[in-house]
Amino acid sequence: MWQQRFAFFDAYGPPNSSPQAREAFRRLSFWEKQRLNVNIWAFLFSFLYFFVKGMWRKGLVLAAMAVAVGVLVEFVLHLSESSAVGASFAVPALAMTTANYAYYLHRVQRSTSWNPFEGFGRRRT
Repeated sequence: MWQQRFAFFDAYGPPNSSPQAREAFRRLSFWEKQRLNVNIWAFLFSFLYFFVKGMWRKGLVLAAMAVAVGVLVEFVLHLSESSAVGASFAVPALAMTTANYAYYLHRVQRSTSWNPFEGFGRRRT
């Protein structure tokens, strides 16, 4: 499964990074798109998943983001309980959508970046 993800990332980068990547992503089946973009283990374990996979720098940044969101929700915004529960899913959702490409960068390109969103900007072509 990782080989398929890595082959796509080698050829195109993240799915939304260029017109070629968007076109190649569009041609994938629904489940192939899900496997490429979604990592359920990263959603369930958030920054801990990054630690286990060896991406501790990015994991620390996600942990700091989780603390910041918690402080913001609890002490600054004073959101209702249901809104606070919804906000608590923000960091796991970010981890879920960035984990696969972050792991590719870690394993293939030997990235040591602290930025969990590394490579997600649009490329100029």
